[in-house]
Formats: sequence, C-alpha cells, structure tokens
Amino acid sequence: MAPTAPVPAAPVRTRRRPAFHTLRVAAVERLCADAAAVSFEIPDELAGEFAFAPGQSLTLRREVDGRDERRSYSICAPAGAAPRIGVRVVPGGLFSAWLVNDVRPGDSVEVMAPTGLFTPDLTTPGHHVLIAAGSGITPMVSIAESVLAADDRSTVTLFYGNRRTDTVMFADELADLKDLHPTRFHLAHVLSREPREAEVLSGRLDAGRLSALVDSLLDVDSADHWWLCGPQGMVADAQQVLAG
Repeated sequence: MAPTAPVPAAPVRTRRRPAFHTLRVAAVERLCADAAAVSFEIPDELAGEFAFAPGQSLTLRREVDGRDERRSYSICAPAGAAPRIGVRVVPGGLFSAWLVNDVRPGDSVEVMAPTGLFTPDLTTPGHHVLIAAGSGITPMVSIAESVLAADDRSTVTLFYGNRRTDTVMFADELADLKDLHPTRFHLAHVLSREPREAEVLSGRLDAGRLSALVDSLLDVDSADHWWLCGPQGMVADAQQVLAG
C-alpha cells in the first residue's frame, strides 16, 4: 500500500499580546469638576499599533507603593484621531485622581495599545441607539462621532443620564455634534437631581424612564444597533426594556 501523504496541520495563529509603551501626554482637558479628557502623542513608529476602532479602550500602567497597578479607560476620540481617554475621579482610586488632577501635558505615561470589541461596523450605514449614564458616555462619544462621520446615511440617538447639568461629561462636545448633524444626531439629557421641562427627562435613568423615553422619542423599528454603557443597574434596566 502506497504511503499516505502527511496532512499538514492547520497553522497555529498566535495573537501577540499588546505591549506597553511610554507616551507623552499631549493635553488634559477639564470636562467638569471631577472629570477630564487626557490625550496622548503617538510617535510615527507607533502610529499603526495605536490605531483604534471607536469604542476600544487603553490600559494604563504605573507603580504605586511598589505595586504594578493597571486601569483601563475608554477612548473618547473619533476613529483616525490621536487617542484620548475620558476619566472621572473615583473616590480612593489609585489612577483616576492622578489623571484628572495631577497629570500635565508633557508628562510620560505607560500605555498599552488599544483593545476591546465594543466597536461598530463603520462600513454599513444604520441607526445606532446609545444609552449611557455618567462616565459610560466615554466610548459613546467615540462611537457617535465615528458613525456620523463615516456615512451620511447613518443616524445616532443618544439617551444620556446624569445627576445635574454640571456633572455632564463632554457637554460642549455633544452640543457641537448636535449642531454639526442636526438631523442625524438626536440627543436627550436625563437628569436625576435637576428638574427638566419635560417630565420624561427628569429622574433616574431606570427601566420605567427608559421605557418612556423609547416610547416617546424613538421609532424602535428604525433602530439597527443598540449600545449600552454605564452603571450595572442601568445596563440591566436597559436590557430588560429592550427584551420586553
């Protein structure tokens, strides 16, 4: 019997783990009393490694009391821009207060290349509905700006919950985006500790309010993609509303 030819094994694909690189801080922009956006300079030789998809995040590393500490922060810049993260101070946090209050342009920070799968397909137009609360807005800014820039047939609806007007992250940026795309970007601010003219926009972004918002401000059949980011309770409430 003739010997059988060996069957080649399927190639083993190994995914290289993203490495940390020392990046210079390009800018620190105060968003509100307890939050800031931090932008990084990317050297030409790292441009490919730090190219990101909207919705991805960056992991930062620093040594605190002899320990290697790492934290991930969502990117809040549109696709094709220099990476920028949004940070809100967490009481007792090892990273957040340092980034918001102490880091300055020109400082060096250890940053890992972008990771994450919370990303839209920019090649296909559609209606993206974003539901966010608090600092959960950070990846939504990247997604909204990128989707609207990628195809003029795409639309975005954003329901964004906060306590008060002065706690809203990216308030000016969202207003500018609304001015730039008045018919394609629909924005509803919901405030839990500050009355609004419309009752549906006053209160916590819970299941009842989300249901009322969806019923009154959205044609559900027109929604192609839903994106949720915020406190665990809000995300669970939103999932309940969408499942029902």
